[in-house]
Amino acid sequence: MEDELTDYTNRFRTAFETAHRRLAHVVIAEIDSELTPRHLFMLAMISKEQSPKQSQLAEKLGVKPSAITVMIDRLVQSGHVIRKHHETDRRIVLVENTPKGNEILAEATEIQKKVIARGLSQLPPDELHIFVNAFEKFTSFY
Repeated sequence: MEDELTDYTNRFRTAFETAHRRLAHVVIAEIDSELTPRHLFMLAMISKEQSPKQSQLAEKLGVKPSAITVMIDRLVQSGHVIRKHHETDRRIVLVENTPKGNEILAEATEIQKKVIARGLSQLPPDELHIFVNAFEKFTSFY
């Protein structure tokens, strides 16, 4: 039984990582942007955290603050993100999506939904039901 679970674990990881990578590349190709999948993920994190500190982003992503700084620098240069000082403590620097950043994030989200729908539409209705229910159940464990 343990060997079978190991096999399923490996198959799931491979399929999940492949799907995630392919979806990200299709979305990037369809939005016609200079951004990378990692840039889009960073815009999504910034939006979700609502004006986080760079150190917060680094902690959430499990990377060193210097890695976040480089990515934020690129997003600032491209006009997708701004840095601003905290209202009461000027030592704290926050990051925020610009309207351009929010626009590209919204476009990417809509394209992602369409791309996922295209893939899901290839499954017969009974398999689609099983797939989505099983995936929802799986994610509920975390």
